[in-house]
Amino acid sequence: MRDDYAGDFDPDFEWTQLSRQALGRFGREIMLCAMMHDRGLLPQVGRRYGREAMTDVAVDEWMGSSPLYNERNRALLQISGHDVGAIFKGLQLDIGAPHQFLDFHFELKNESLGYFWLPFCGAFSFVKEMAGDDEKPIFQLCHHMEDTTFNATVAAVHPRARCIPEHRPPQAPPHAGPVCRWRVEIGGEPTPLTERPILQAIRQSLAAGFEFGPIPEAHDGLSDYGGAFRPDFVLEDLSQPVLARQAKEFALDWHLLVRAAYTSIEERYGHAAMGEIARHHWAAVAPVYSARIRRALGIEGDDLGTILKMLQLDPCFPPEYVVSGCHWRDARTGHFWIEACAALEDILPRGILEPLFGGEAAALEAVVCAVNPRARVRAIDPADCYAAAGRAKLAFEIVLDPQAAAREEEPLAGLVRSNIIDFRFRGTDGPLE
Repeated sequence: MRDDYAGDFDPDFEWTQLSRQALGRFGREIMLCAMMHDRGLLPQVGRRYGREAMTDVAVDEWMGSSPLYNERNRALLQISGHDVGAIFKGLQLDIGAPHQFLDFHFELKNESLGYFWLPFCGAFSFVKEMAGDDEKPIFQLCHHMEDTTFNATVAAVHPRARCIPEHRPPQAPPHAGPVCRWRVEIGGEPTPLTERPILQAIRQSLAAGFEFGPIPEAHDGLSDYGGAFRPDFVLEDLSQPVLARQAKEFALDWHLLVRAAYTSIEERYGHAAMGEIARHHWAAVAPVYSARIRRALGIEGDDLGTILKMLQLDPCFPPEYVVSGCHWRDARTGHFWIEACAALEDILPRGILEPLFGGEAAALEAVVCAVNPRARVRAIDPADCYAAAGRAKLAFEIVLDPQAAAREEEPLAGLVRSNIIDFRFRGTDGPLE
């Protein structure tokens, strides 16, 4: 087991080789990508179509994916039942609630009643700083988006479950204590929640029903989460093989979230608009998650080996759902390829991978330039990618050119970076900020 990915590039590296501790760090980084995703996407929607459009797409992406990945996580970890404890377990595994950055705390009263609260919310802190004295963006996040999406998430477990705010921003001074506090209760007659058509569209995807391969037995932690609810659950509570699969699941959950967002944009504004937004989106988030993952796993430098390592770790390529490979040819040249897999066969739009699967080398170039801005990428004939042994369906050559002009970073990357890039997880790599 590796505690990091320092040292040389290994063409046979897999996520399953990371230790339990390394997977805990890596898993939290993947969860944090959901926060980066919205910052790289929704401002583009708002700039083109207005603030209400941002809310519409945000609600679509959550209601079109959260019930699906909530169900997936509960099935993978054998979380049975439909009580508040099961709801809270689902929230602890929700890609949209990255641990500590959205610092959920829980109190389970009984099977029909519980509370959660956030002493710190990185999403609120970001919006509050950007909004200044304007409370409209705070209402947009903490009311217009959360009222709909929280209820959709809890009702996915039990149709009579509701998430009710006890307090939330904006708060009149001198408010002290948690940013927000919510009550989750089950009772009364079921109130039908309108299911957005987008949920059925995402349910049709291969990603929604994708099954990971079997995992080996281990005794170093939980083999499932079917037991009692743990208010202080952390990823390292899971055994190493289960946590390795959970990291893959988090990457697939993020894919489902992005797929729902792109489907919403395409249905509302057309395929061309979706494609243009997608190109800027990946380029905006890649520099931030790349820097954080390198720090979490001890990966230094900007050479070709580092680029290939990051392609192996990139959460936009959920292992098994996406089958890919990397080859180090020499100090300046390498290959990256995609083999036959569910991701290539999936229905359109294919989420953040849409531009790449369309053969646009620029999409991959934006990702590798997050490591070295003088890297260049071009699509090549898969038959010329000899390291893939004939399995490549898409292939790309990566070249480090010290004479090339440094690629300019996507302007939205600065917004994505904001209060995320220097955030530290408590108990693992420094105090919570």
